[in-house]
Amino acid sequence: GAVWKGADGQTSDVGAPYAWDEAAAFYIGNIKPVLGDGYTGSAPGNLYSPYEFNWKRDKDFPGGTAIHTAAIPIMNYGLINLRVSAYNAANVQSAQTEMYKIFSIAAIRAVIKYSWTARGDGTLNEEFLAECWAYWRSASGYISTVNKATVQEIDALLDWSLTSIPATTPCEIKTKVESMYKALGISCAMVGVWSDAPAGSCLASPC
Repeated sequence: GAVWKGADGQTSDVGAPYAWDEAAAFYIGNIKPVLGDGYTGSAPGNLYSPYEFNWKRDKDFPGGTAIHTAAIPIMNYGLINLRVSAYNAANVQSAQTEMYKIFSIAAIRAVIKYSWTARGDGTLNEEFLAECWAYWRSASGYISTVNKATVQEIDALLDWSLTSIPATTPCEIKTKVESMYKALGISCAMVGVWSDAPAGSCLASPC
C-alpha cells in the first residue's frame, strides 16, 4: 500500500502518492452526489462508499465527531507527506492512525445502534443483525489490535446462529467497546450518543 511504498522510497506521484489517492477514491467514491455538495448537509444516498456510511453514522450520532468531514483533511495530510521531498514517515503514520480512529468510531456507532435494532421488540430482526455483524467487522480487525479478547466477546454476541438477542446485549456491547476507547485514542465525546436511543437506557448516554 501507500505507506509501504513511501517507506520503500517510492515517493514520486506514480508511487506512494498514487496509491494513497486510490485509497481516498475507494473511501469517498467516484460518483457525483445526486444532492448537495458531497460534504455538508445530509448524505446524498448514492455514493455507496465508506465515506457515505460514515456520514450516515454522523447523522445517527449528531453530538459526536463528524467523522466524514474529519477524514478529508486527514487524507490530504497523508498525501502531502508522501510526496517526493516532502516525505515524512512519522506524519504518514499519524495520518494512517487517525484514519483507523475514523473507521473505529464508525464501527462502534454501528454496533451500538444495530445491536439494539436487531433485537427490536424482542423478536430477532435478521436483517439488522446481519448489518450489525458486517458493519462491526469493517473495523473490528483493527480494534482487535488493542484487545483481541474483547472483540471476540462482541463477535460472539453477534453470532449468526442466534435466534434471539437478550435484552442485555446492547448494553454489554456498549460497555465492552467503551473499555477500548482509551487504547484506541478515542473518547466518549467523539463517539457521541445515538439520537434514537431509548430514553433512560444505557445507550442514552455517551458512556
